[in-house]
Amino acid sequence: MSEGGYRGYIVSAPVRGTAFPQRVQNLVVRDYAQRRGLTYRLSATEYAMPGSAMMLRTLLDELATIDGIILFSLFTLPADPRRRRAIYDRVLAAGKTLHAALEGMVLRDECDVREWDDLIAIDATLAATPFGGRFEKDATPLGADAAAQIAAFGLSGG
Repeated sequence: MSEGGYRGYIVSAPVRGTAFPQRVQNLVVRDYAQRRGLTYRLSATEYAMPGSAMMLRTLLDELATIDGIILFSLFTLPADPRRRRAIYDRVLAAGKTLHAALEGMVLRDECDVREWDDLIAIDATLAATPFGGRFEKDATPLGADAAAQIAAFGLSGG
């Protein structure tokens, strides 16, 4: 017998380098469900051990009785592409959906799988770019002659 609804999935570990309190993650998941008219069931919280996905596997085992899973973020999925693929396959084979609340995304089919994995790959690549893919307000990307370049525009460097 299916109880229906969507189970949330939150984590204890940082997501993309930011530690989000579990209370905040639950608010994001619950708000996502409410805005989309989805029946929200309690969230499962992943263990803090690095690489742990025990609670996520538990949720996957519940797919017969729920409508799907709402992840706090798609970046809570395993970094290993094969492990992620196994999760996608289980969700899709069960005819269910996987949601990423923070990104506002839904995984329904293979097209969505490619989009999710593309975003994860882009994020992984950003770490190798200048500034690690982030803008630093106090950094000067103009190089050693930054003061001269700034002065050329009639601006102050301070």
